[in-house]
Amino acid sequence: MNGLNYKESSYNFEFPYEDDESKRILYNSRTNALALIDKEKYIYFQNFKERGQPISDEKLLEDLKYGGYILRDDIDELELIRFNLLQSRYNTSSLGLTIAPTSDCNFRCIYCYEKESLKPVVMSEGVQEKVVELVKARAESIMRLSVTWYGGEPLLALDIIENLTNKFLEICEEHKIRYDAGIVTNGYLLTTKVSERLKDLRIMHTQITVDGAPEEHDKRRPLAGGQPTFHKIISNLRAAKEILPCKVSIRINTDKDNADQVDEVLKILKENDLNDVAYPYLGMVENSNDCYAESSCYHPEEFSAVEFDYRIRNSSDISNSYPRLIANSCGADSNSNLVINADGKLYKCWNDIGVKERTVGDLLAPASDAAMVPLLQYLMYDPTHDSECSKCKYLPICMGGCPSRRLFRKDTRCNVMRYRLKDYICVISFYLKNNKIKPANKDDDMA
Repeated sequence: MNGLNYKESSYNFEFPYEDDESKRILYNSRTNALALIDKEKYIYFQNFKERGQPISDEKLLEDLKYGGYILRDDIDELELIRFNLLQSRYNTSSLGLTIAPTSDCNFRCIYCYEKESLKPVVMSEGVQEKVVELVKARAESIMRLSVTWYGGEPLLALDIIENLTNKFLEICEEHKIRYDAGIVTNGYLLTTKVSERLKDLRIMHTQITVDGAPEEHDKRRPLAGGQPTFHKIISNLRAAKEILPCKVSIRINTDKDNADQVDEVLKILKENDLNDVAYPYLGMVENSNDCYAESSCYHPEEFSAVEFDYRIRNSSDISNSYPRLIANSCGADSNSNLVINADGKLYKCWNDIGVKERTVGDLLAPASDAAMVPLLQYLMYDPTHDSECSKCKYLPICMGGCPSRRLFRKDTRCNVMRYRLKDYICVISFYLKNNKIKPANKDDDMA
């Protein structure tokens, strides 16, 4: 083996290949490599693992090295993972802002944090100026600015979105910064006219939430006056489908009370000729701010089974189910991302909006010692030093899980792949073998 000493990766997974008993599935969570290996060649690998016997088949050796299934024994894989984490977390080439131009909302959702913790606030001109100053201060060092409009219901403050967007675009043009933007909206105000304005403002991706079939949705997500909303959302999508520049993500909020209605939602989308414009997916309802019944919420392990069943029944989505390598979990544990509320308060996670103890700064006030506590909680956690995570084979595709859950609901922090990896890998391997999805590896078969 070229005079070098090699070892087996700590992040290898092996599964039987049910479609062909003469093969096994190999997956490596650190490199995200996937391969099928026949039993004859697997014996070489097995002898290497169990007896330290060198692999004499040069082609097999190169394939195993390429996929990261074996590596030099002087390489510390945990250090590699830590390096990727720190490199991603403290990357200064981009700036991501989630901005709530208003905390007001035209809905009264039964599980929303805003119901109790926020009074409606519209972003003042003073706060808007501070947001622009923040972007200008970073403009010399960044190559990309990503903005997500959030709320409240952001479309209630479309004039503010328009004002800030125009300022952002001026800065990006001057400094040759790539700009992209999206919006999370309840969809009720997404009329044809509004859709045209969003397109002009280069808001290229949209997320809308529905909560099951019309009757159930309207109970959970009514207007402030109690009126229904489901059919208005569908009507808006139908009218705007030719205008919207990209597919609309339809988040189907799912819990134990409405999981049986998912297929009805898909049927309604199809009946309204929205399959080409809508990308539906399941979202796990969480009692993140004590505004919803805990007994109705799935634990991630339970939800993983519901989600897997959904994706199998809608096989066109299965190629999007491949595990994803994670350097840092999300914007919450990235030094280059901020959530800006309408009042100028800063947060790391949009679930924290309105929770005073989780404020990490204020555009209108000097820095405070108190704000450092949640900031350090989010930014200094290192799963490679965590007693559980550092020993877990799922670490590279989880990285400690959702930062918010890790801090406040630790028993639910793990990525759903921990509970369903084998199921996804075995199904995807079948699709890969039958050329239904593009191979993600140098060779999809080591036979």
